[in-house]
Amino acid sequence: MYYHDQEPKRPFLRKFLISALLLCAAFFGLKKWSPATLERLAFWQKHDKALAAPGPDVKLEPAPVLGAPVVPKVNAGNVVEPVPTGPVTVDRNAQVAVLLYHRVELKAPPALHIAPAVFEEHMQKLKDGGITVISMQDFLAWKRGEKTIPAKSAMITIDDGFGSTFDIARPILKKFGYPWTCFVYTNFISRGTALTWEQLAQLRDEGVEIGCHSHSHANLRDMQGKTPEAFDEWLKQEIVVPKQALEQRLGIKCATYAYPFGYTSPRVLELIKQAGYEAGFTLGASRAIFAGPVDRVPRFSWLDERPQDFNPVFAWSGRAQSVDAPTAPAVSPSAPSTPALLTQPLDGEVIKDPRPVLRANLSTLGAFDANSVMLRLSGAGMIPHSWVDTTKTTLSAKLPKPLEPGEYTVTITAMVRGKRVESQWKFRFDPAGQ
Repeated sequence: MYYHDQEPKRPFLRKFLISALLLCAAFFGLKKWSPATLERLAFWQKHDKALAAPGPDVKLEPAPVLGAPVVPKVNAGNVVEPVPTGPVTVDRNAQVAVLLYHRVELKAPPALHIAPAVFEEHMQKLKDGGITVISMQDFLAWKRGEKTIPAKSAMITIDDGFGSTFDIARPILKKFGYPWTCFVYTNFISRGTALTWEQLAQLRDEGVEIGCHSHSHANLRDMQGKTPEAFDEWLKQEIVVPKQALEQRLGIKCATYAYPFGYTSPRVLELIKQAGYEAGFTLGASRAIFAGPVDRVPRFSWLDERPQDFNPVFAWSGRAQSVDAPTAPAVSPSAPSTPALLTQPLDGEVIKDPRPVLRANLSTLGAFDANSVMLRLSGAGMIPHSWVDTTKTTLSAKLPKPLEPGEYTVTITAMVRGKRVESQWKFRFDPAGQ
């Protein structure tokens, strides 16, 4: 019984109620308290001690507001406590080597395949070299200035969507715990040796980024005799429509696009932006930088005949991406058909070797007559070539004399079903590699 001038012993009652709540939680197995609840309980414990034995130095903290955002942190005593949040410091000097593979298998066209053992060796070299493999989402967040990444970072991308991506490459990447991106072109899915929609859904569920590689894997600079209006509509079918198909079928946000053969144009870049892609990936033996254009991210492309192209990745040497990456010129209505080829040197590449070996995989020409193929180099004329494979798909040519510094154009002509077809690519020789 209390007199009117006496105060009830609220600390005792409050302790009793808290103890009862804890016992009930333990009984029902509710062991996970939110950081806000733990903080509130801790406050009342401090508050009760202060009421029980008040002194001149006691300072009562204001009670925490339930529902306020709290970032949990566990201290040395394994106690969850709130910590303040602040702005993210982004390493703008970090660089990213983006690796491009196609077919991780033994039985494939030589130019595009990589033996599984060699692919696994590459993954180990990244680990041994202290190069951190980051996800596509980490890369995009870094480019937006929302997240920092290690100074030496890499991304792994596999194009086209062959079945070996799922059966062979996937287990190896799982072994290393590496995130990766699969770029697919939609009219290849669930056909022949391609990935199925079900396999893509499983990759999605495993955290693999699914990117778009167009609808038909055609050269986006080749008008193929179309009128400007028809060509523009076709570009939308290759850029906008496959994005929608991937998003609707897989329930994802398709944020990235890999240009077939690495070819772009001002109109292609414009459509990439309009379609809502966050990044576009091309080709180029250089590392991506923070200030580089996000719609032209370079990738180191693996070709079986050119294993040396990946040496700068593992040694972390060579050059970084230019702030103003080049854009392919717009295609005029009168431009001839020029099928894109996988070439050595790459289109637009800067080389330091005065006597490079010229190589080209002609599979994109279709059913060409191998005996009709001719190779020419600007400033040198016709150059004899040989075939590096029994199927006569990839040709090779050695230069008769060293090059002078400057830009060169390689022209290949062939007869395809009785029609003359021509394709060109350019490279530049600079002894300094600039």
